[in-house]
Amino acid sequence: MGVAATRLPHEQELLPPHTRVALPDVEGSFVVVDVEGGSFSDYASKLSALIVQALLDRDIIAPLVALQEIVDNLVHALPCSVSVVLDPQHKNLFISDTGPGIHRLDLAFDLGYSTARELHRSYIRGVGIGLFLAREDLRSLGGELRLESDPGRGTYAHLAFSAAPPSPGWAGGAGAFHLTQRQNNILFLLSEGESLGPSQVSSELNTGVSTAHRDLIKLQDLGLIYSNSSGKRFLSELGRSYLQSLLSL
Repeated sequence: MGVAATRLPHEQELLPPHTRVALPDVEGSFVVVDVEGGSFSDYASKLSALIVQALLDRDIIAPLVALQEIVDNLVHALPCSVSVVLDPQHKNLFISDTGPGIHRLDLAFDLGYSTARELHRSYIRGVGIGLFLAREDLRSLGGELRLESDPGRGTYAHLAFSAAPPSPGWAGGAGAFHLTQRQNNILFLLSEGESLGPSQVSSELNTGVSTAHRDLIKLQDLGLIYSNSSGKRFLSELGRSYLQSLLSL
């Protein structure tokens, strides 16, 4: 008689939620789209792309970092269903889920606060900076992120966009990331438009290659820099806003 195999926690698969997206059309009504995916990463990419395209169609700057972080955060709510609504004026996006909710909403935006388990970290970073980055990205564009949660019943996110141009400087303040002077110097080097790797940072700042590599990884995890498909690293819009805030001190 055979014995059924038991899947270990890290072998489990988090299936993407069933999601209905309501997007306004030119006639003032809504078009409802169902979003699914073969994997959570596939689902997250499809959902983000759908929202971004709806905003770009109206010449609205899409808060790419905020959207990515909020959509990725849905992994915490699985299994659940998700509802997404973009208002007719394209000024507000509402995302709600039927997951377990956020039990410590007062800590949700604190850097380093995370409820991600090992399984979640196989899909997202899970280091406790996602909601913080989402809020700061929206604020840098003149918007705001608001959260409500009912533990055991779900979470409601309101992404308010602004038609105003991005405000100069970064709303979070230069000290919020607690970077070292060396890490700040890396950002200044990247602000000159050149891509940098660990060996170049090591040479420019007279530090070890392994130290330079760790600094680059930290800056990328914080969303201050990003890497393209070839692995080259560049300064992100959040990174530019952070530097502007630093220079205004």
